[in-house]
Amino acid sequence: MSAQVDEQGGGALDAYRELLHSQAVRDGEPAGPVVDELIGPDGVRPDHEALADTITGMGTTGLLTRAARARRFVHSDGVTYGTTGEGGQARNWHLDPLPVVIGAQEWADLEHGLAQRAHLLDLVLSDLYGERTLLHRRVVPAEVVLGHPGFIRQADHVRLPTAHQLFMAATDLARGADGSWEVIADRTQAPSGAGYAMANRRIITRTMPALHRGTDLARLRSFFHTMRAALQDVAPETSEAPRVVVLSPGSGSETAFDQAFMATLLGFPLVEADDLTMRDGRVWVRTTGRLEPVDVILRRVDALWSDPLELRADSQLGVPGLVEATRRGTIAVVNPVGAGVLENPGLQHFLGDVAREVLGEDLVLPGPPSWWCGDDAQRSHVLAHLDELVVKPISRGIDSDSEFGWQLSRSELDDLKSRIEAQPWAWCAQEVVPASSAPVVTQGGLEPRRLVLRSFAVAHGSDYVFLPGGLARVASEAGQHVVAGSSGALAKDVWVLAAPDAADAGAPTRSERLSPVSSAAAAPTAGLAPRVAEDLFWLGRYAERAEGTARVLKVADDLTEDYVGRPGSLGAVAMSAILDAVDAVTTVPRDTDADSAHLDRLRALVTDRRTTGTVGFAVDRLVQAAQQVRDQLSLDTWPVLNRLEETLAAEETEESQLQALLEQLIESLLALAGVVAQSMIRDRTWAYLDAGSRIERSQLTVALLASTLAVDRSPVIEGQVTEAVLVAGESVITHRRRSAAGLGPASPVHSALDLLLRDGDNPRSVVYQLDRLAVDLELIGDEDRARTAVELRSRLVGTSLHELAGHDRAPLAALLTELDTDLRDLADAIGRHHFVRKATQRTHLTEWTLARLHQTVLDDESPWIARGFDANSAGSTSGGASTYSQGA
Repeated sequence: MSAQVDEQGGGALDAYRELLHSQAVRDGEPAGPVVDELIGPDGVRPDHEALADTITGMGTTGLLTRAARARRFVHSDGVTYGTTGEGGQARNWHLDPLPVVIGAQEWADLEHGLAQRAHLLDLVLSDLYGERTLLHRRVVPAEVVLGHPGFIRQADHVRLPTAHQLFMAATDLARGADGSWEVIADRTQAPSGAGYAMANRRIITRTMPALHRGTDLARLRSFFHTMRAALQDVAPETSEAPRVVVLSPGSGSETAFDQAFMATLLGFPLVEADDLTMRDGRVWVRTTGRLEPVDVILRRVDALWSDPLELRADSQLGVPGLVEATRRGTIAVVNPVGAGVLENPGLQHFLGDVAREVLGEDLVLPGPPSWWCGDDAQRSHVLAHLDELVVKPISRGIDSDSEFGWQLSRSELDDLKSRIEAQPWAWCAQEVVPASSAPVVTQGGLEPRRLVLRSFAVAHGSDYVFLPGGLARVASEAGQHVVAGSSGALAKDVWVLAAPDAADAGAPTRSERLSPVSSAAAAPTAGLAPRVAEDLFWLGRYAERAEGTARVLKVADDLTEDYVGRPGSLGAVAMSAILDAVDAVTTVPRDTDADSAHLDRLRALVTDRRTTGTVGFAVDRLVQAAQQVRDQLSLDTWPVLNRLEETLAAEETEESQLQALLEQLIESLLALAGVVAQSMIRDRTWAYLDAGSRIERSQLTVALLASTLAVDRSPVIEGQVTEAVLVAGESVITHRRRSAAGLGPASPVHSALDLLLRDGDNPRSVVYQLDRLAVDLELIGDEDRARTAVELRSRLVGTSLHELAGHDRAPLAALLTELDTDLRDLADAIGRHHFVRKATQRTHLTEWTLARLHQTVLDDESPWIARGFDANSAGSTSGGASTYSQGA
């Protein structure tokens, strides 16, 4: 149920207050009363007055307008979460326009407890991969740790060259019935979400500008400055100018946006396993020019998948030998391989004792009461109260997801009991945390939804630095207890009110000499990985293919509209010639020559996204290539790409609208070209993208000329065809000006060939493309291919237009055929020389290796390890948990 919409536009807050007052706890759920973030027992909570006034002023209608604006910004900025069934990016990030507000003092208190917890987990991590005193003294039972697949034995005694071993920590929090924050989960494997938090802030700033301007907030930017500095400081001591990379599972990861945006904010390159290699005991980036050493890896690939040599042999996401490199100290991997053991919910019960043991303090931020089923007494309690508790496997990969006891039938409870009794050490349970509610804008008005907050900390110097607020998620439905991205949870921006006289500055480090950047495209780069270079090259090609094809189709549609109903006319003959050019440019064969089918076919060549050669296909591939290299592109790229997709996705019902559709597509493609041209430094990144564009434009122009001007026609028909070619080649205005002034060749055909083939000042000519291509190739250090481009240019400039385009067009046809072959050969040569990928890696376990692994298990004095430890258990490639709930 939601607050009723007030048709007069006001009363939204009053309706929400009434809804909270009348709402009862669901039958059978042992959660207790729910605290609301906005409204307390005495009315609007302190520090929330400005938000409440905004809600009152806007009313439901205004709030719905802001919600729609937020959705547009999410789409425009390309913020995505999850994957489609085909492994592509899914645009399903949902953001509510109303922020969650946390007062300065409340955040200071929360930050104090989070800092204590981060320090505690850091000490636990050091001990578990060091002396293991906590296990020897049974402060923590060995079964809880060694039976967890997040404990990576191969990482034993591997240390970072800094005081802290836990570089980054994320903590999921929810409010208890008394309003205090409780920890429901720790995220230490490869925490995700900090990039989403910054994306939320950017969007809500534009969605609620007046509220944002009027609120003094703790800013987020300094956290990323500090993180950048901390990453460079964690490098091995031998590194004078540390090189840092962000290791991603790839664009198919459900948190691919978060990974790429984080890399952009930090200014470090986003790499995949294919981009890295091992040489001489250290990690290198494979660039198109040379190998470049890597000193620090910010890991977003789960640990078990990070090294197929020592961990999962079937992984294609990791680097063989990475663990050995960390042992040798030639590289720092953060979070360290093995940090995922701290995500174990079975540790929750023991952390209070651990805090007293190693810190001499009680936990400032405890979790809810919890029990580990490996202990007989605790297991008895869990089994006796199974229908009241949240029951979790100590690892999500061991048996199943969390179970909410009150939601289970009697037979399901019996089955769960049997599973616990079969492997008691693998299970734990905790009391449910009710979690606070927060108002969400819905079509029916404001509606309370359960909220979970994820905080982010990074180790720097002797302390931990926190992102103010973090990332909030709210349930997708009213009354839903699990807050999970997979079930459509909404995000909320978190506003921490600035403390009086608070400073907003990054921390000084040895990296201070490197200025922070807002886009990785603005950061100085050395080499590019072959994968990245190839994606940039094809991004340029598909952008040019989409534009060039759209221009030819626009001319063809214009002629077809005029002459399709006038068969036998001179215009119809010219129309037929341009339709032949469409066939040559798109390479899509015609099913029929019937005049009535021409317009439908032209429309399909624009909107069809499945057939190679269409504009739709090129746009789809363009977007996919851009997603692969998101960290290399300006943030202004995504609104343009989204406008392209929206234009193609729009429902077109009138045939006369095809011209308008093509104009919109060309306009967006020109905007993309402008963003690229004006935002990218002329380095290798630019060179590969521009080279792809130059190759594609040359080939399209040659195909257009070969199918039109290289064919013998009557002078009257040839005049119309030539005019159409010049329009498609965006050179008709120059042709007309020159003809009127008596400049250039007198023959229209000679003028067109001069403009589109040989004119080095015309940005649409083939010679112009070859000039720029040679510059691009020289920029990436490929002198051989650059020389080939120069030779092709010289050959074209030296040709005689009168010999090529006399009464016999065979010489022109031969030249264009030869030129097309040479351009294709040059493109292939660029690919062979610059885009060489690593062979698919396969790690085979020999009999000796299997025996050694088996012996490692048998050598342990605890026989249960053979049941609980599986070196090849399944791992996630999401870069961290996507479920923000105590059910995670």
